[in-house]
Amino acid sequence: MKKVILTGAMAVLLSLNVSASELKPIMKEMKMTFKEAASAQNIEAMQAPVAKLETLIAQAKAGSYPPEKVETFMEGFDKLAVTVEEIDAALSEGDLDKAQQGLRQIDALREEYHDKRNPSIWQRLFG
Repeated sequence: MKKVILTGAMAVLLSLNVSASELKPIMKEMKMTFKEAASAQNIEAMQAPVAKLETLIAQAKAGSYPPEKVETFMEGFDKLAVTVEEIDAALSEGDLDKAQQGLRQIDALREEYHDKRNPSIWQRLFG
């Protein structure tokens, strides 16, 4: 019985590693690009990283994910894409403060969806 459970758990972990290996370099690049946008002091400096974020989100959405987590991943990527579009619109309007507020929303989304992707042991036990 234990052998069957361990084998099943290993299969799940291996399937998660495949999607994680595809997503990990994209997420690292998103992190660096986000930091570049957050440190921008003017609209022109923020435009290139924001455009790059849009491309990275599209790449992430094209990845393959475990069936039980596809909905969560896509929901997060969709919310992220909407927020990046709002930032882009704010930059087009010349509103740096609104664009920076959008970056704070992205950071909040990052925290929310990382928690959903990797729930703590307490969240798993007590829902």
